Amino acid sequence: MCGIAGFNWSSQALIEKMLGTLRYRGPDDEGFLADSNASIGNTRLAVMDLSDKGHQPMEFENLAIVYNGEIYGFKQLREELETEGYKFVSDTDTEVVLCSYHRWGPACVERFNGMWAFCVYDRKNNTLFLSRDRFGVKPLYYYFGNGKFIFASELKAIRQHGLDLTINVPAVNFFFYQKYIGDNLTIFEDCYKLRPSENLLFDLNRKELTLTKYYDLERQVAGNQDLSLAERLDSVEGIIIDAVEKRLVADVPVGSFLSGGVDSSLISAIIARKHKGFETFSIGFKEDESYDEVKYSNRASEHINTSHYVDYVQFNEEIIRFVLDNMDEPFGDASIFPTYLLSKMTRARVTTALSGDAADEIFGGYDTYKAYKLARYVPRAAIRASKCLTDFLPPSDKKMTFAFKLKRFVRDSDLNTLRRHLRWMATFKDFQRSKLLNENFVPAESLIPCGSEKSLLALQLSDIHNYLAEDILKKVDMASMLNSLEVRVPYLDYRLVPVVLSLPEKYKVRNLRTKWLLKRIAGKYLPKDIVHRRKRGFTAPISRWIKGEDFVRTFLTDRRYYEHNLLDYAYVQRLFDNHINKREDNARDLWLVFVFNYWWNCALGGFR
Repeated sequence: MCGIAGFNWSSQALIEKMLGTLRYRGPDDEGFLADSNASIGNTRLAVMDLSDKGHQPMEFENLAIVYNGEIYGFKQLREELETEGYKFVSDTDTEVVLCSYHRWGPACVERFNGMWAFCVYDRKNNTLFLSRDRFGVKPLYYYFGNGKFIFASELKAIRQHGLDLTINVPAVNFFFYQKYIGDNLTIFEDCYKLRPSENLLFDLNRKELTLTKYYDLERQVAGNQDLSLAERLDSVEGIIIDAVEKRLVADVPVGSFLSGGVDSSLISAIIARKHKGFETFSIGFKEDESYDEVKYSNRASEHINTSHYVDYVQFNEEIIRFVLDNMDEPFGDASIFPTYLLSKMTRARVTTALSGDAADEIFGGYDTYKAYKLARYVPRAAIRASKCLTDFLPPSDKKMTFAFKLKRFVRDSDLNTLRRHLRWMATFKDFQRSKLLNENFVPAESLIPCGSEKSLLALQLSDIHNYLAEDILKKVDMASMLNSLEVRVPYLDYRLVPVVLSLPEKYKVRNLRTKWLLKRIAGKYLPKDIVHRRKRGFTAPISRWIKGEDFVRTFLTDRRYYEHNLLDYAYVQRLFDNHINKREDNARDLWLVFVFNYWWNCALGGFR
């Protein structure tokens, strides 16, 4: 992986300053180009062709590229270009991307299988062309205002320009609604994310920006539904195997995360069949068994015969502060902390790791999908009648208890299908956010509009476009890049996603059993107790942190940390008091307040 940055004027000092904030993304090399029209730069994590031939910016005729990502199967694309007369001087996929743009222009991205965020500077046509991969594995941010166009892998690099930035109120609402900032929004006005599947063309002469979408997942799903069911079902396992094999190609050591869940265990099992002694990695928690999965990862490793490495970790203030200090904007998914620690121990032995992310969205793995099924068949009168009973269920510090899930199911069951799903996923509901944000409140419908579609597919597509892109993948990118580790995601192979999504619901959730098809495939590789074990997820004990970590409590209760005047202090104190006295489970709500206050006062570096 790498970090990239650039802008539409010449300044060696500024581009070097931007790159200085991204060095952990690419510790192996650094380079820049600055001429009269533009400046672009790169910090490189060498994965393909470790020689100086992989140095960036890389140039070909009138083009120069800074690139972050991996194109799987790039050697086949290179052979195609060689038949057309192109000659290559390196063994990098960067050079293949650059020559592909020279040959096919913006349409080249339609040929890529991988993850990417890159910029091609065309000095002949005086343009900057930016692209982000289909599902948003790699991030790309940009600022556009007062004739200035600035882009980077992270917002902190853009902020090196000393811009007069204003907090984006809809983004604040999005954060307290879903614990991440979605769509193309960022925490700052005039700063945006390039969306997944989006290209950007900036005309350096006219200072005009054009956005285009090059991949339509919904259309791809519809196209696959025209194929026979048997053909689609028969293709899934083969695509998974090939997607995994393609993501093992590298000139550095490659390993795999192995939690002991079916997603990562299947990937590791596929690898282990051909690669003896393959290294897998997991972490354990001694503080609370409800968060620990080591016995499952050990069981999976023993069955598939990998060289398995486990590190028992303990969260502390130093770790929490370090991760929060490196956040560009508020991000409330607490699983970033164990993901960071897992990435750190993995990077000690390998440079690249495969993960099982995205299987839940694609194959139907979330409890909210089971809740969707239940809500279709349980009479609403029965659900409403049970509400008074669920109110008496006590809160708990343990991870996602049955009582917590049941309360959410009962409370939101009578809403529009997609809105209900988003409410199940949400932290602060609209009525709560209106109390928290007062005049700054923006309703949920303005943040994520919902249609009338009632299918499981609609929920999956929403999760892929929102939760997966801007929470799961962002989390993994942040946590891994802080350790200079590249993480690859086989389940997001663009050949696999639309095929699986096109299948009837019973192949995803059947009789309240999630990921039915994936588990059937996994049964060929893994023992039953791994394939059918209860889903546990990967998170952190935030309720105990709120109650036991003094510095967390301070950012929640001390008025000095509310000088941003965006949150209602009195309302937060009521939430805090009810949580501490075990009247309500407000851990997730309070965690977002803590993260926001910490970010504003510390990670933002005194921004006002």
